Order: sequence, then structure tokens, then C-alpha cells
Amino acid sequence: MSAPTGLSLRARLYLVLALALALVASSALLGWWQSKRLAAIAQSLYDDRLLPVDLLRELEHTLGAQQLGALLISQAQQPDAEKLDTAGQRLTDQTRQLWSRYLATRMVPAETALIARTQPLLDQLWAALTAKAPPSPDTLRELNQRRLATMRMLDELIAFQLSQARVDAERAQETATSAAHLGLLLVLLTAGLCSVVVCTVWTRYDDERREGQDSRQRLQRLYVALSQTNQLIVRREAGAFDDADAELKLFQELCRICVDTGHARFAAVVLVEGDEFERVAESGPGDRLMPGAPKVWRRDAPFARSSMASRAITQGTHQVSNHALQDESLAAPGAPMIPPGVEAMAAFPLRRGGEVVGALSLLAGEPGFFDPQVMGLLDEMAGDLSFALDHLLRERHQARELENLRDALQRCEAGLAETSPAAFRPTSAARPAAESPDATDQSEHGPR
Repeated sequence: MSAPTGLSLRARLYLVLALALALVASSALLGWWQSKRLAAIAQSLYDDRLLPVDLLRELEHTLGAQQLGALLISQAQQPDAEKLDTAGQRLTDQTRQLWSRYLATRMVPAETALIARTQPLLDQLWAALTAKAPPSPDTLRELNQRRLATMRMLDELIAFQLSQARVDAERAQETATSAAHLGLLLVLLTAGLCSVVVCTVWTRYDDERREGQDSRQRLQRLYVALSQTNQLIVRREAGAFDDADAELKLFQELCRICVDTGHARFAAVVLVEGDEFERVAESGPGDRLMPGAPKVWRRDAPFARSSMASRAITQGTHQVSNHALQDESLAAPGAPMIPPGVEAMAAFPLRRGGEVVGALSLLAGEPGFFDPQVMGLLDEMAGDLSFALDHLLRERHQARELENLRDALQRCEAGLAETSPAAFRPTSAARPAAESPDATDQSEHGPR
């Protein structure tokens, strides 16, 4: 049970105590209701089960061998139509009365279905007993068959009533047991609640305090990582013209920053060229956290279907899985298994000139690590890195164009020097004099 946020510790304690008291009161009301229910079940067990069983047994006894069965046997031996009519009317009235009393008891749907099957048999039996037909062997045989069929249905009704009585008795026993245990349960529940109230509130308070500290520390690490990344980009841009491997060093330093600042246990930069992906920079224990992962793989390889970096490059959006071990999409057939210790994975696309050229891939050791704050920072970091790649590309193009222009200018100067007349070429002896200020002044104004 988590206490609501925004309340003081004392308010939370009072709230939990109020809930505990309400729970105790509810348990007491529940015990009283169960006691009433136990009395109602006991009364229902007699009225709705034991009494109907007695009525059905008396009805079955009336139709049994002692009464109607004996009458049919005596009529078979010594037929007497008047005696048969008198006894038949008496048995009919007796069984009708018993059946009416039975139908007045409480019925359940299954019992109603059995009654619907028994009623036609009784009606046919009553009609045969009051038909005043001569006691011929066929008539007696038909009466006996109807009697036996009705008695079979009565047996089913008696069996059903006994099964329902057994269920009701078990329910009453369970209710009695629950009522007996309820007092002890209330005492234990009250003692348990009172003992855990303070622990619950204090634990929640301590959890919130630690969560706040962790959140602040994470934000601090986020800003440190972003600051270091920006400084790294500035330094690499300054030396990009003299270093051909500036981008690779930039990627390597970026991976190191992500691992050192606690944003990942392993970080890597993957570049794409055509249908091939290559991991060009990494930081962290890759052999332990990515066992069997190739350094270069093709777009149609099994590893490409499970690689977060491949997905980020292909789809052009960041990819994240905060429960990597339970993520079925990462378990592609033929791809390396994710080892224990890797709980979350994410990849962020890197762009150059508006096109995706690679991705920053990160592995974390705790589930749910890549929350919205972390994702926002890493998206910003990937955007800064993409901007740096665009800037490096533009600067290198401009430097290359300037170099080409300088070479072309030198070639033009050399060509003009070779094609000009000899009279206009300065000699080696005259060139120093021409370059002196006095010579220049004489050439312009003549001798003084």
C-alpha cells in the first residue's frame, strides 16, 4: 500500500491508522453478517432440504410395494374393480397432497428440471388410478410400469435433495469455521496493522527520499554528460582539419563519456555503409555484455533483426527496450542471446547531411533505466553529435575547395610567368633593386 504523495509523515500515519480501524470495523461487521448467515443456512437446511426429503420418501412409500404395489398384486390375483377404484382414489388424493406440499418448498433450477420430468409421470399415474378401468392384466401391467417410472424419478429427486443438503451442510460448516476464526483473525489483523503502520509509512517516506536523491543525481549526471559532449565536439571541430580520424576519435570519446557518467554499462557507435553495419567505437566490457556479437554484419543477417542499432538506422528513430530479457523481438533466431546483466537497451540515430549514417547504442544494467528524462538527454546528445558531423562535413568541403582554388591560382601564376615576354621579366640582379623603396620612388618620379 503506497501512501499518497504530498502529505506529511504525520498525516500519512493518521491516514493509515484510520484505514486500519475501518478495516477492523468492517471485519467485525463481516463476522456479524456471517453469524446471521449461519443461522439462515441452518434454517434453510431443514426447511428446504430435510423436509422435502421426508415428503418425497413418504410419497415413494405410498407408491411402493407396501401400498400401491401390494394393491396391484392383490388385483392381479383377485380382480375387484370396485376395490381398485376406491383404493386408487385414496392413493391419488394422498399422493397429490404430498406432492403439493413438496412443490411449496424452495426450488433450485436443477431441481425444477427434475420436477418438470416427474410431473407428467405423476399425472399419467393419477389418471390411470382414477380411470375406473377393469383390472385386466394389461391395465395392471401399465399401472405397474407407470408406478415404477414415477418411483425412479422420485429416487432422483431424493438423491438431488440429499446432495444439496450435503452442500448446504458443508457451507454451514465453513461459515461456522470462518466465524470461529474471525475473532482470532481480527486480533491478529489489528496487531499486524499496528505493527506495520509505522514501518509502511516510514519505508514509503525513505523510498521517496532516496528516489528524489537518485533523480537529482541522475539529472546531475545527465547535465555533466551533455556538457562533456559539447566540450568534446568543440575540441574535435577545432582539430578536425589536421586529424583524418577526428570522427572516430569523437565517437570513441562519446562512448567513454556515456559509460563514465553512468548512463550505460556499454556504449558503441555503429556506422552503416550500403548493406553493411560496422561497430567503429565502443566502451565497456563488450566481451561479457555482448558475447558473440559480430563487429561487422549485413542488413540481412540474423543479428540485424535483433540489433537496436540496426533498427535505429533503418527506421530513423530512437529504439528502446526497458526490459530486454523479456523482449521477444530481441530474441531473433540465429542471433546471440542477451546475457544476464543487460536489463535495458536503447539506440539513437546519427545523421550527416540529413541522412542516417549510424547510431549510438547503449546497454544498461537496470530495468526501466531509459526513462523520459534520460531519453530526452540522449536524443539531445545524438542531435548535437549529428550537428557536429554536419559541421565537420561542411568545414572539410570548404577547406577542400579553398585548397583547390589555391592550387589553381598557383598554376595560373606559373603559366603567366612562362608565357610573358622576356623584356617584361625582371632579372635576378634588377629584382632586388626594383623591390627597394628608393628604386620604386625613382621609377615613378625620375631622378631628383
